[in-house]
Amino acid sequence: MFSVTTVCHRTSDTKHPLLMITNREGNRFFFGKVPEGAQRVLNENGFRMSKVRSIFMTGIISLWSEIGGLPGLFLTVSDAVSRGLDVYVSSSSVMKYVVATWRYFVFRRDSPLNVVAANEDAVIADASAAFFPVQIAPSLLPHVLQSSQAETQSDPSMKAKVMAQIDKLTSLMFPSSTPSTENGNGNTEMQYVGIQSFVRLPELCQVTGSQPQKSLNFIIRFLPTRGKFNPKRAKELGILPGHDFKRLTSGELVNNSNGDVVHPHQVMGDAKTFPKIAVIDIPNQKYLENTIKSPEWFKITEDRGDEQYGLVYHFLGDDIDFQLEEYLSFINRFPADCTHVMSHCSIADDTLVFKTSSIHILKLKSIMNNNFNLPFFEDVQKQAPASLIKLQSLQTFKIESNGVTSDNSLVQSESWPTLFEKHVKSTCPNAEFSDSVVPLGPLSNAVSLKDHVQIVTLGTGSALPSIHRNVLSNLIRVPFLDPETNQIRFRGFMLDGGENTIGMLLRNYGHEQRAQLNQILDELCLIFLSHLHADHNLGIITVITAWLEHNSNNLKKLYLVVPFQYRDFLREWFQLEDSKFKNELNRIRFITCAQLMRQRGFEVEPLDPETFQSRLEKGDTSKPNPKNATPPLSPELWTRLQADTGLLQFETCPAIHCNWAYSVSMTFNLGENEKFKISFSGDTRPNPKFVEIGVDSDVLIHEASLDDVNIEEAIEKKHTTLVEAVRVSQLMRCRKLVLTHFSTRFSEEFNFIMSSAEYNALVARLHEYLGKSPTNIFAQQVANMPLFEDLDICYAYDLMSVRLNEIGLQKPHFKAIQALSLAENTEMQMKKDEKKERRQMKLFEKRDAKRQQRLGAGQNQSLNQSRRSPIEGKGQ
Repeated sequence: MFSVTTVCHRTSDTKHPLLMITNREGNRFFFGKVPEGAQRVLNENGFRMSKVRSIFMTGIISLWSEIGGLPGLFLTVSDAVSRGLDVYVSSSSVMKYVVATWRYFVFRRDSPLNVVAANEDAVIADASAAFFPVQIAPSLLPHVLQSSQAETQSDPSMKAKVMAQIDKLTSLMFPSSTPSTENGNGNTEMQYVGIQSFVRLPELCQVTGSQPQKSLNFIIRFLPTRGKFNPKRAKELGILPGHDFKRLTSGELVNNSNGDVVHPHQVMGDAKTFPKIAVIDIPNQKYLENTIKSPEWFKITEDRGDEQYGLVYHFLGDDIDFQLEEYLSFINRFPADCTHVMSHCSIADDTLVFKTSSIHILKLKSIMNNNFNLPFFEDVQKQAPASLIKLQSLQTFKIESNGVTSDNSLVQSESWPTLFEKHVKSTCPNAEFSDSVVPLGPLSNAVSLKDHVQIVTLGTGSALPSIHRNVLSNLIRVPFLDPETNQIRFRGFMLDGGENTIGMLLRNYGHEQRAQLNQILDELCLIFLSHLHADHNLGIITVITAWLEHNSNNLKKLYLVVPFQYRDFLREWFQLEDSKFKNELNRIRFITCAQLMRQRGFEVEPLDPETFQSRLEKGDTSKPNPKNATPPLSPELWTRLQADTGLLQFETCPAIHCNWAYSVSMTFNLGENEKFKISFSGDTRPNPKFVEIGVDSDVLIHEASLDDVNIEEAIEKKHTTLVEAVRVSQLMRCRKLVLTHFSTRFSEEFNFIMSSAEYNALVARLHEYLGKSPTNIFAQQVANMPLFEDLDICYAYDLMSVRLNEIGLQKPHFKAIQALSLAENTEMQMKKDEKKERRQMKLFEKRDAKRQQRLGAGQNQSLNQSRRSPIEGKGQ
């Protein structure tokens, strides 16, 4: 009738628990936190976003890791259902502040994120269940209590004014209509930059005061259902079948043929009742005593009903000992047959979460053993006390009228050797299992320092996390010769950091008690963010906090090269971050991307909240804010940056994508008079300005979001196709190319370009198709441009590690990699190919329609043969 499924428990990928309750209509309600990785778990396990109704955030909001998955989840849900999403929280003022900090990268039309304070005096319900909030205040020290009491007595008008400003600001993030800047291509979402992006938020203390947040818990009552109708008994009482039967089942009184009144209870079975559920969230010791002593858990009212508890979830902070006598006594107050499920760090198994992508990495490692680590997870399972059940992902409890039953059939318990035998050996009999770890040290066969450069494509997807690819993140390890020891060491540079980048780092480098992860955090010295879209930045905060924690005992600095708005976002967020690092932003050195351009850029001056409110009330929202020239990078900061990073040159240029999007080129001094140059496109259409700053790069990392049959979509959404990215590399005279940021449509498969003849044919056809379009990169030529056969091209996969001198070693394996995605059943594969071919033809039709719209009727020259069908020319 009802079910409760654990979406995620505490692992390297998902840092906090999240539950999903499904009612009898199939609607879904989330309880817990929404950590980074949550929406990818939902995708991995086929949970439909269209059925999501509400999110109930338990506990308090104090860390990005607790809500880091919420922006992405909201964007995905709003795309799936084109409606808003209700989020119930303990403190609506804190959550509204949090949402306001997202204004730089969250925008949805007609799909508001509704923040609702879950007050104890209000019942939250739908047709099948009622959700009763239980708010628990922390036990306060005397001086904190006095401060809180003083806050309670302060003038509430100031807070009301501030919250009104925030409400108006966030309303512009979710407008009911949008000014059109689409230029005929319908692409308003990417280009819209509203006034809300350039407003200075009030200080957090003006929003929250000094009162600590209350921890939010829930009691969930599933409403009784009527009993079964007994038609035989109704006939015995003189009721004729038909309309009167329906009236009785609807609860109405009916007169029989003798004029006697028949009551519904005379013909209906007993109503079905269901056990209640409690979700108890105790963030830390401060909330423990008041939680276990609260009378709310066992209060019986007409609304709450007198049903007994059947299932209780305990989400406990790390500093809480759930085996203390006081806590065990609290548990014993519940019915003896009640099931207790515990989330605590001491019994949380770091299990494999993203099985589909992990299996594909296992397959890839069987082909290119030296370029992949198997994602780390724990084989040994931790034991919970006999009276408790530990929380595990995909654990399900079914709530029936006769009690609660468990289903652990989907809980992961396999090992790498087992997965290898099942998914690799069965289709590749000659494959050999290896769990070797890719080394971080210098190569033994390098002929130059730059050969040691290591490129790690942590995430390679675009738009949103998918079952095969996480969103974009790259780690570049640049060698240098230490002048003091004459040893080769490395510095780390992160290029973009989409949601759950920290999870990818933990999986890739968590082996051997995280020895490699510690080395990576030792080396990391700079993070570059290309633009503010969510799929590129939502994972950066947790990387920063991990870096701060690891380097807490030294004086290292972390350089952030970001669009200027992201600097402001971090400063706003870290007012809330309830950790020992919230006052350590002085260890972060901010440089804006515009400070590194050849031509000086500008920054938009933010409005103060009062001016913003005044302009909004007057309807004066289209007037541009004042712009200030980007201040030049100070010589002192540049000198320090060079010393800490080994950079000789650092250049950015505007990308052709969205406002304040950038591409970058970096040149390093490696020592012994050797230099290394790397260029990274970010998201962009093919860009001559990027070619200028990236000329003669040693390696280019370029987005290749779409195949060339999707050229119109690439133009519309300002992305690059695979063939265009190759041409950019040629124009740069860069002979090593790493392609990444692939659409989810690629999944495991690729249309690899297998030969120069194939490439040249594709170039000619796409050149003809684009004609005089300003983004036709094929119309350009440069001297000494390398031929296709002179290029080393590597197609990126998640958690792939490749040295500079290994980039060309993937090509001999193209056919083997393609074969990995073939189904064992030939008939099934033929049906799959036929379906892909039909989809391909629809793409041709859609593309040509968009081209006709873009260029005008009569100018369309069909390119239906510009790409071979997926099953031709593949050597399959």
